[in-house]
Amino acid sequence: MKGMSQAPSPLDDARNLLRDLGSRIAIVGASNTPSKYGNIILKNLKARGYQVIPVNPHETTIAGLPVYKSLGDVPKPVDIVNVVTRPEVTRTILRDAVAAGLGLVWLQPGSFDSRVLAETAGAPFRTVHDACIMVEARDVAPVRP
Repeated sequence: MKGMSQAPSPLDDARNLLRDLGSRIAIVGASNTPSKYGNIILKNLKARGYQVIPVNPHETTIAGLPVYKSLGDVPKPVDIVNVVTRPEVTRTILRDAVAAGLGLVWLQPGSFDSRVLAETAGAPFRTVHDACIMVEARDVAPVRP
């Protein structure tokens, strides 16, 4: 309808959060393996100046940062939960995000399937699943020298 404004999409909300370099981003599935996206994304966002929080039950440090064993262990606030896990693991992460009262979950390509998307449909948080956080961050936060 003419004159009516639409509510921002979850991706619009995420982009706004990415414009704020003070945003805290929990990366669930963070990894010490350089070829894995959990490592690539963490290092990329860290280089752009974001406060990245690695989450992985099998690691103690990643890229010099302390690692939290679960999403529930991460101190709040968390602005974005970026998920880089297999879909069967992602379903557990979604339950953790609900329990922690988090507001925006960003599912990286490969972290979701139709079952995951069905679970997010009724979730109390907003979900991004149609974009890569590194691509979106590139447009709003250049790598610091």
